[in-house]
Amino acid sequence: MEPIIVDKNTGTELWTASQCAEYSGTARGTFTSYAGRGRAPRPAAKYNGLTLWDSNVVKEWQQKRDGAPTSSDTTAQK
Repeated sequence: MEPIIVDKNTGTELWTASQCAEYSGTARGTFTSYAGRGRAPRPAAKYNGLTLWDSNVVKEWQQKRDGAPTSSDTTAQK
């Protein structure tokens, strides 16, 4: 099972730290450390003790990271 968390008011998909880490190719602890030091996006919300990030913001951040593949890099590889 792969549940998805979506904000009812905005329709924004929210990710856990584990999902953010998987997307960014980092360990969960690394991602949360980055977020705590301002090197990754700030959490969008806390829900029942679960810290959540806006998936769109994480995707934008990942695209801008040093060494992260860009859309032109992936196009060139095809």
